Amino acid sequence: MTRYPRFVILLVIFIVSMTLGFPLPFAQSQTDIIELLPDTAILLDQSSGSGSGGNATSTSSTNIFSPAAFVDYKRIGGEPTVVVDRYPFAPGQFGCPNTATSPCPPRDIVYVSAPQGFLFPHYSNFFKSDDLGQTFRVPHHIPTTAFGTTQGGGGGDSHQVVGAVSHRVYFVDLALSCITMNTSVDLGENWTSDQFGCGSSLLDDRQWVEADELYPGLTAQDGWVYISAINLFDPALPTLIASRAPGNEAGVVPGSFVAHSPCNPLTFTVGAGVLVPAPDNMATPCPDPSDPYLWVAGPVTSDKTVRSGNSTHPVYIPFVRRISAGGLGQDCPCPWQLYIAKSVNGGTDWTRLKLADLPKTVDPAQIFVQMAIDRAGNLYYNWSQARNVTSSGEGEQDIYYTFSTDGGVHWASPIDLTGSANDSAIFSWMVAGDAGRVDLVYYKSNSGANSNVNVGQVWNVYFGQSMNALNTGANFSGVQVSAEPNHLGGICTGGLSCSGDRDLLDFFTVDVDHLGAAHIVYSDDHQRRNTDTRDKLTRQLSGNSIFKDQNITLMSSWPIRDHSVSDRAGDVFDGDGLPKGSCPGMDLLGASSSRTNDLLTVTLTLNSAPSATKAILCATTGATGGLWGAEFWAASSEGGTDGGNTFYVAYRDNPLDGSPRVEAGVVDNLNLNITSLEFRPTDMGTPATPGGTCFSSLPPEPCTLTISVRLSDLGISSGNGLYGLTGLSTYFFGSTERPPLLRVEGGNSELADATAPIHYNGSGTP
Repeated sequence: MTRYPRFVILLVIFIVSMTLGFPLPFAQSQTDIIELLPDTAILLDQSSGSGSGGNATSTSSTNIFSPAAFVDYKRIGGEPTVVVDRYPFAPGQFGCPNTATSPCPPRDIVYVSAPQGFLFPHYSNFFKSDDLGQTFRVPHHIPTTAFGTTQGGGGGDSHQVVGAVSHRVYFVDLALSCITMNTSVDLGENWTSDQFGCGSSLLDDRQWVEADELYPGLTAQDGWVYISAINLFDPALPTLIASRAPGNEAGVVPGSFVAHSPCNPLTFTVGAGVLVPAPDNMATPCPDPSDPYLWVAGPVTSDKTVRSGNSTHPVYIPFVRRISAGGLGQDCPCPWQLYIAKSVNGGTDWTRLKLADLPKTVDPAQIFVQMAIDRAGNLYYNWSQARNVTSSGEGEQDIYYTFSTDGGVHWASPIDLTGSANDSAIFSWMVAGDAGRVDLVYYKSNSGANSNVNVGQVWNVYFGQSMNALNTGANFSGVQVSAEPNHLGGICTGGLSCSGDRDLLDFFTVDVDHLGAAHIVYSDDHQRRNTDTRDKLTRQLSGNSIFKDQNITLMSSWPIRDHSVSDRAGDVFDGDGLPKGSCPGMDLLGASSSRTNDLLTVTLTLNSAPSATKAILCATTGATGGLWGAEFWAASSEGGTDGGNTFYVAYRDNPLDGSPRVEAGVVDNLNLNITSLEFRPTDMGTPATPGGTCFSSLPPEPCTLTISVRLSDLGISSGNGLYGLTGLSTYFFGSTERPPLLRVEGGNSELADATAPIHYNGSGTP
């Protein structure tokens, strides 16, 4: 979560023993007209040869992304992690027939996590999408508040990874001095948890997880899981260390994450009982023991591709050294060094390899460094670096990377990927495919000011891609993939030492599915109060794949046509996150929008007419009613200094809030006690029923529900676009006005069904 001046940085690697689709892409119709949001790579609309026309057509070289879906339509977000289960299923595994003669196709299940906070509610959110990232939900069980703040649980940080053979999900969470490893053996639906480090002298922070179920000589049941964490125990002597806990050893319970390690930074010595740094080429149980210059470290990653010549499956940890007097920084600005720690025996021993020496006029520690490894074993190391560093401040930030083709022995000179002036860029993350093929994401502003200084800069999300990243040039092409700004003003890169804006927290990530299509999850706090941070996901629909001989042609199967979206039937979940199939009145089959001057009309197609009674029955337990409508983002006078907000228009039937009514408002009713977001009506119509066939005397099945609102009543002018418009059917559990501490939601998102989002462009700029 942070960079740590004088903090001890401890990466703890635990290795434990483990037990161990979607249809093929459709061809894009040659007659389809593809319209993109201007100046972006985002699909605005598509039609089958009719309509008002478009400004782009889909070709094999055009990377086009979907409108971003809310990962959660109402929860706070920040530093989200996305992983995609892109691996095939073995016969007899998770519905793959026992009689199958070959593996079943990958399902590209998307998992996202984000921290909530380690004090209260004391868990990190976990979300799942089984429709290619169109919509997300909270599974039935997630880690909650069973442990004290220093006794387990989590919330301070989160990260997850998927096993390539078992399809297990490993979701690591944090609560001060406790690390929680949550493991799911049923595709993220249910969890068991192990806590470790609790009550010890090791104060942990910023943990990461990696899994290698194809480690040579081991079965999937015995594959390695690596967990890295930061130890804040000794601020005078930073130490990068590793522990290992193989579950198949005597006395260790399989699947347990109990610490069992030859590496202990408090006792490791070089010489006669004196803690001193080890030489880089000396094999040590700890990756970087007793290093006074250690400043920040990134995620652990392993070379887990099965191929000739990869007999050791090396493990890498990227880190940064700040070469200041005694590591105290009292003589800074000061020189920097980029490093990796490397193990070729499953984390038992480590050596250190230097990538580059950097002068004191730059600062490469704009939060985390990060690595990716392609299928040929080539390494890619990326970071954000400030220019023009002086004792009075730092200048513009750029995204850099370097690569190695020999396991980290030699590296290319650092390559600036955002070298043009007046566009600071931070929070880079890479994922690699076949040799030389790399995807990259980062936040970029319209100002050359350092992100830690607030000059009112505007930030957006960018995607870069190279088919030739093993070349010393800046061979990446970049496109904007956020429809509206995800942040205004400064972004602090100092972690826990921040005094500025840290609403987005410290990173965002990208992963790819089995086609090599990118899934980007990012944070967006461009809301009314600039603290209502949400997490969103956009996925690549067409263009270049980072896997050879793969085509990304999902455009025609993406359910957007002429400002409308279709949704599959039978995908309703109850209030506890359990599947309910085609639950009457709650199953959304589609949504559409139209706009005439000031009037916005939203039409939902439902499997049957909505009512509080149907919502109560569908929710299984505890519901008192429901809400059916759509939410969207728009620039608005309701946005205050931030200029925008997330709005909704809906039909509410919840007896505790009065008679059924049509209403509109904002989704920003933040309860400061528990980080829960609620619908907040600001434009309430008289008690009435909406239009559409659902309220006819004999409503058909399916039926339509039509709701209208004057956009000016929400402070939205006629020139402003509507972005991420998402159809929703939700439950209510009680009234809108509830005592603060009774809004805790646990594993319940209150979401029954949702549609993929659509954008409605305007004549103004978002």
